[in-house]
Amino acid sequence: MLTLTAASAVVATHRNPYVPDEWLLSYQRDLMAPFGVEFDAERLARGTGVLFQELAAEALERLPVPPKPELVVVAHGLPDHYPFRSIGGHVDKLLGGGSENFAISEQGLRAPFTALRVAAAYHRSGRCTVGAVVVVEQGTFGNDEPLARGGLADTAAVLVLGGGGPWEIAALPPASGDLVRLVSATVAGERPLVVAGPFAGELPDLPVHRVPPGSYCTSVWLALARHHEEWAQTHDALVLCDTDPRTGRSHAALLRRASQEGTT
Repeated sequence: MLTLTAASAVVATHRNPYVPDEWLLSYQRDLMAPFGVEFDAERLARGTGVLFQELAAEALERLPVPPKPELVVVAHGLPDHYPFRSIGGHVDKLLGGGSENFAISEQGLRAPFTALRVAAAYHRSGRCTVGAVVVVEQGTFGNDEPLARGGLADTAAVLVLGGGGPWEIAALPPASGDLVRLVSATVAGERPLVVAGPFAGELPDLPVHRVPPGSYCTSVWLALARHHEEWAQTHDALVLCDTDPRTGRSHAALLRRASQEGTT
């Protein structure tokens, strides 16, 4: 049984001074030009300049006890401000080294759901007993990123997975174009709670915690990190869900009280 044993959340409130970097500027121009995307150095300079490494480090510091994972999976739906650093390797170093580590990206807000699915598969195969999923997001871009137009917070959530926690990672169903049907088919328990991201539309008639706007792929995971202990006192199942505005595909994960009997 793979469970959520600890979690932490960070919303950064600082900004870093802008330092022009010709290597970064050249890379961004070369990356965007073939797609007809205009690069705007002034837009880049106006951002907070907060990096994935900073966010991950602060989230790790907020954990009650530093974990010793055999697996670290970093997930992000949008790129880093400075995309030349290995975040998985950095997290591994901060935690003492020795873990298998990598990142999942280019999947939008699906990336953390995939990361959780990968961690569960590693656990089932016996390849890890303790894992960490690190979800990161930042809002500094050198192009007009539609998802950041209303303001995108610099955020991170860390989920420590292992044995003995109150929430079992019970089900991760395939993506669906019908959120209501997906949630209805996923939910379990007599006292469930649906944790819906800011892009989720219509939902079944169930208790719902709606995550406010301001985040993209970190949204429901920030809520889980903040409230998982509180929710364990009042609910026996959590369905985390959201719909990616870029694809229209909905994603869900079922967490069930570890002491609860039955099937998913």
